[in-house]
Amino acid sequence: MKKAENKMEMESTETRQPEPEINQPGLSKLREAVANHLGPRLPRGASLRQDIVAGLNSAIGSTPDGMANGILAGVNPVYGLYGSAAGAFVGGFLSSTQLMVITATSAAALAANQTLSSLPPGEQRDSALFTMVILVGLFQVLLGLLGTGRLVRFVSYSVMTGFLTGIAMLMILSQIPTITGYDPAGNNKIAQTINVIANASQINLISLGLAIFTLILVITLPRTRVGNFSSLVAIIAPSILVALFRLESVEIVRDVGEIPPGIPMPFLPSLSHLTTNVITGAFAVAVITLVQAAGVSQSVPNPDGSRRRLSRDFLSQGAANIAAGIFRGLPVGGSLSATALSLSASPRTRWSAIFTGVWMTLIVLVFPSLIAYIAMPALGALLINVGFKTIKPSEVVSIWQTGLPSRLAIIATFTATLFLPIEVAVGIGVVLSAFLYLSESSTDISVVELVKDSSGEIEEQKAPEQLSSNHVTVLDVYGNLFYAGARTLERLLPEPRGAQNPVVILRLRGRTTVGATLVDMLANYARKLQAVNGRLYLTGISRGVYEQIIRTGKLHLTGPVRVYEATPVRGQSTDEAYADAQTWLVRQGPEVDPDKIGPGGEPG
Repeated sequence: MKKAENKMEMESTETRQPEPEINQPGLSKLREAVANHLGPRLPRGASLRQDIVAGLNSAIGSTPDGMANGILAGVNPVYGLYGSAAGAFVGGFLSSTQLMVITATSAAALAANQTLSSLPPGEQRDSALFTMVILVGLFQVLLGLLGTGRLVRFVSYSVMTGFLTGIAMLMILSQIPTITGYDPAGNNKIAQTINVIANASQINLISLGLAIFTLILVITLPRTRVGNFSSLVAIIAPSILVALFRLESVEIVRDVGEIPPGIPMPFLPSLSHLTTNVITGAFAVAVITLVQAAGVSQSVPNPDGSRRRLSRDFLSQGAANIAAGIFRGLPVGGSLSATALSLSASPRTRWSAIFTGVWMTLIVLVFPSLIAYIAMPALGALLINVGFKTIKPSEVVSIWQTGLPSRLAIIATFTATLFLPIEVAVGIGVVLSAFLYLSESSTDISVVELVKDSSGEIEEQKAPEQLSSNHVTVLDVYGNLFYAGARTLERLLPEPRGAQNPVVILRLRGRTTVGATLVDMLANYARKLQAVNGRLYLTGISRGVYEQIIRTGKLHLTGPVRVYEATPVRGQSTDEAYADAQTWLVRQGPEVDPDKIGPGGEPG
């Protein structure tokens, strides 16, 4: 019986709900990730077959994408395959999102290209790239240990859409020289595109024709029986034409760089490669891939129902990038396209992602000579197709219709991505996200008065601008009360000046913490009430908020301010405050208006 219980306990390990992320120190999270994910049981039977097929689907789709991303990064296309193989294998073991495939992504490749644009193609550029990829991994591991996964939700959707749309447009423009066979002049992709158009007579029409042929295949083949292999067929067919007809004017992968056989030798970074551009570029790539992977994670639930945690996914991508850099690969991250290809085969466990790395390794080992003959215009056309598919016009229109702040955010981020270095665009996006959050939080504040009608129901009415004498006013607040939000609340509260003996009951139920700004504002309002012999009653106060108020010493709870802690019964603390306010007003002389809110008042 004990052996059976032990076996059941082992089998349930994979499905256990982890402890909430916020309660785990950084190092314990890393140890837990290693303990839980380095030794998952190999699936058997039908599950094993489905995971193997899912991994093969993803690997086949990632092969042309990986090579294309190598071109996008301005290095040997095989580096995209190395990165995808290492990333999928290592990331598959560690990721909390069990079915997410971590491979080379176009956004990361483009960011790497911009970072290393000042270096000429060759060994120096390659070494700087691998150093940067390792540094990307270290940044991501650090962010994971610090538990920063929860901060992703503060990235504005408008900012992220503008950034991704700009990345997609850069991806399209960057491949125009590849498909036209013309090397343009210009300081940025837009200037280079204009230069290509101005020199249209020098375009290689055979390269352009092959690119158009590839685009036709990429668009039409998904509707056929070879849909899952459409990208692979779309680059093989033009490459066969180049070989059969000996189209020497068309550039092939071998012309860009040698495809070495076997597994690449490990790379050891040098401190001489740690330039300012490499460090800032690495941080930008780290942020880009983490945010993209967060979107993938949200759309891919775990098959066993276990919780996905962004900080653990940060750790897994960090480890994957360190491995990719050591084995001479491109930066990697959670890939929506590779994950979608894997999901099309209904994978059962995280081994589907691991098998993607295994299959990618086999492809590199078995077919290096064939990879050398892939036509470059075909890879360029593949990236252009990916770029157009990445742009979501409906989302852009939706954001545009939201309002002026969202419009400014998406325009600013899109423009910065097109004309400025990626790391600068990321910085602008972070600043814009913070500004939008603070702006919306500080302005989306409303104050209502709670009034009991003739039937005893509680109504929400517009808060008065001026307090009445000898009267209890019960107010409820909606919105974020930190920083500028507290100052907005101060402007919305009724003015005590001119009244005598006014009482304000301010409901703060549900607030787990208060900032120094809010406490200072409440102290100022209490002094205004005290000046006209009034009182301020704070109700629904949690234990944590009560202790914060006591520690500040700004609110004199024995004077004009009273605090009523929240109870499990909603409205009970407000009832008690109202009863006390009535008693206090009776002692002052005049009676209280009975038509206003009484005990039990709660907003809808």
